[in-house]
Amino acid sequence: MALRKLDQARTRAATITDQSNFDEGCRMVGPIKVSGNRTLATFIRDSFNDELKFAGVFDDTQTKPALNAALTRAAFSSSAGLTSGWWDLAWTLTNPTNGKSLSATIKYDFSTNFVGEIACKNVAEALVPAVQLLINKTVTSPEFRA
Repeated sequence: MALRKLDQARTRAATITDQSNFDEGCRMVGPIKVSGNRTLATFIRDSFNDELKFAGVFDDTQTKPALNAALTRAAFSSSAGLTSGWWDLAWTLTNPTNGKSLSATIKYDFSTNFVGEIACKNVAEALVPAVQLLINKTVTSPEFRA
């Protein structure tokens, strides 16, 4: 795992701002619900911190400056090409100590359905792998070590 290569480097994402204007509505079915009734931005931040914990590089002592995160784009489609969908996510992490930032963007494709309830269920289920892809793209970037 890329995070385990960070050795003694420890960090966490302390804050996240949502600059995405995310519309959670899916067809006429209703909103896409995020696990734990969190906002999408909070879910992404928490998922990132969970990955850091799993890799043993999460700073739970709060002795090092935490990264600031901004969700800059969040959108999905449940009807691209009739039975396809996608998540489009982008965020920026900033190190307040040195001012360096890293941005990552992903588009995650998945299958949906003609039926709205099924399509929107698929959108919700595709969120976790989409967020995992965003985190992976972030931590495997050469700039992440900086």
